[in-house]
Amino acid sequence: MKSANGNAAFILYLVCISAFFASLNQNIYSPIIPLIRDSFHVSMNLVNLSVSLFIFVTAIMQMVLGPLVDRKGARFVLIPAILLTVVSSIGCAVTNQFSVFLLFRVLQAAGTAALPLVAAATIGRLFQGSQRGKAMGTYQMLLSVAPAVAPVLGGWMGDWHGYPGIFWFLAIASAILLVAHQLFFPKDTTEGKQSVRKGGLLNHYGGIFTNRTGSSILILSFLFFFVYFAVIVYLPVLLTDHYHASLKLVGLLYLPLALSTMVGSAIFTYLQARIPLKTLSAGGHVVAAGSILLFAVTHSFSLIGMFTALVMYGICVGVITPLYSTMMANEFEHNRGSAMGLFNFIRYMGMAAGPVVSGWLLAKMEAVVVFGLLGVLFALLSWGLRLRMRPQNVNEAVK
Repeated sequence: MKSANGNAAFILYLVCISAFFASLNQNIYSPIIPLIRDSFHVSMNLVNLSVSLFIFVTAIMQMVLGPLVDRKGARFVLIPAILLTVVSSIGCAVTNQFSVFLLFRVLQAAGTAALPLVAAATIGRLFQGSQRGKAMGTYQMLLSVAPAVAPVLGGWMGDWHGYPGIFWFLAIASAILLVAHQLFFPKDTTEGKQSVRKGGLLNHYGGIFTNRTGSSILILSFLFFFVYFAVIVYLPVLLTDHYHASLKLVGLLYLPLALSTMVGSAIFTYLQARIPLKTLSAGGHVVAAGSILLFAVTHSFSLIGMFTALVMYGICVGVITPLYSTMMANEFEHNRGSAMGLFNFIRYMGMAAGPVVSGWLLAKMEAVVVFGLLGVLFALLSWGLRLRMRPQNVNEAVK
C-alpha cells in the first residue's frame, strides 16, 4: 500500500474529507427545501428541479472527468474543481434571484462532482484485494458522516441565518479544502495516465456496459439511488406538511437515516473480507427491498414504523455503496477512473431522476402505491440481475 508520498493512509483520509465535503454540499440542502421555496417565492416543482439539476450535472461531470483522471491525473482535475466550488458557493450566497441561484448551484455541482470520483479512483489505485474493500468501507463510513451532520446543520443554519448563511459556510469550507489539497495532495505522475486513448472513448464505455457484472451493478445502482432520493426529497415535505414539524426538527429527524448509513459502512468493512461480495449483495438487496415496502406502508400513520424503515434503508446505503464501488474497481483494474466515473454517473442519474419522477407519480397516486411499486420493482430487478453477474469476478473481489 504505497502512495506517491509514501503515506497511503494519509491520502485516504484526505480524499475522504474531500468526498465528505461533496456530500455536505448535497445533503445540507435537503431540510431547507421548504425555506428555498418560500424565500424565492417559487413552486415546489422548481425547488425539486434545483435538487435534480444539481445531481444531474454531477452525473454528467462523472463522464467528463473520469477519462480526464485516467489521462491527466487526479490533481489536474481536483484543484480547479475545488476553486470552482468556492466561487459558485459565494454566488449562491449573494443572489436573491432564483434563476441566478440555480445557475450558481449548477456550477457548484460541476465543482464538487470531481471530489467523490477522485476519492474512489485514488483509493482504487492505492489499495489492492481485501485492503481495497476495507479502504472503500472506511471511505464510505467517513462519507456517511455528512448525511448525519448536514441536515442538522442545514436545518439550524437555515432557521437562524436563512439560505445565504448556508452557502457562506460552504464557501469558507471549500476555500480551506482548496488550501489543504494544494499543499498535501500528491503530484500527478505518469502512473494511471495510460488507460484511455483519444478516439476510443465510446468503445471504452461500451466495454463497461457490455460487461455483465458491470452493467448489472449500474442498473441496480440507478434504481437503488432513485428510491433513496425519492425518499430524501419526500421526507421534509411529509414531516412539515403532514406531521407539522419545524425546520430544526426536520433536520434532526434525518439522523436515523444518516447514522444507520454509518453503521452499514462499518458492517461492510467487517464483512467484505469474510464472505463473498455476491452473498453480501444478495442480503443487502433483500433488506433494501423490505425497507422500501415498510416505508410505503407506515410513513403516513406511524413515525416509529417509518423511521424503522429509514434505519433499514440507511444500513443498506452504507453496505451497498462501497460494495458496488469495490466490485467496479475489481472488475475494471486498467480503466478504473472511467469505470468509477460511469458508476457515479449512473447512480447520480438515479438520484436526479428520483425527485422529479417520484414527484410526478405522487401527484397522481397515493404514496403507499408509489413506494410499494418501487419496492417490488427493486426486489424483482435485484433477483434477476444477480443471475447475470459472473461468479468468478465476484470471487476475485474477496481475494
